[in-house]
Amino acid sequence: MPSDNDQRERRQRTTGSRTGSPRAAIKPHKRTSNPSGSAQTSSGAASSATTQPAAKPQAQAQPQPQAQPQTQGTLDVSAILTAWINSLGGTNLSQTYIGSSLSRKLDQAARNFGIPKGESAFLVLDATIFGTCKAGLALCSKGIYLRDTAGAQDAIGWTKLPSTQLAANAQGLTIGKHRIVTVDGIAVGKLLATIQKAIAG
Repeated sequence: MPSDNDQRERRQRTTGSRTGSPRAAIKPHKRTSNPSGSAQTSSGAASSATTQPAAKPQAQAQPQPQAQPQTQGTLDVSAILTAWINSLGGTNLSQTYIGSSLSRKLDQAARNFGIPKGESAFLVLDATIFGTCKAGLALCSKGIYLRDTAGAQDAIGWTKLPSTQLAANAQGLTIGKHRIVTVDGIAVGKLLATIQKAIAG
């Protein structure tokens, strides 16, 4: 029979194998997601976040003002008048005043045709028999000022002339709704038609 010592040693070996220190449990690594989408383990070294400098806002180009269309309020008729005078040749103008003779009619025309102060007149047509200038027209820097044979007064700006109906014959001149009886109707009518064409382009 085994001795007491042998039995004791056997019990110690059996007991030691049962009561020995258990092995440490291995914990699984936890996977975490970083903002870039790649997985990292909790046991790995933490990566430092890289801060990108904020992009500076681009300066927006200021809208350039578009050029606005110019309204032609005045017309330089000097070149047209010169060409018109040359085209007359030996034709005599009985009631039309231009050049050096114009000054004699300016006051009468301004009063009867309603020409405002500051306007420059290039031509005056006095369509009266006795030279009173109570009917006729004046070509000025901003348009035509007139008083027809019936006594109606009107002003027609150069920009409105292309849409104004003109007619002329040996007995007179028609501008829109106004009729001016004058022996210079054909000559002045051609001048107005030339200016009308020049404005219309």
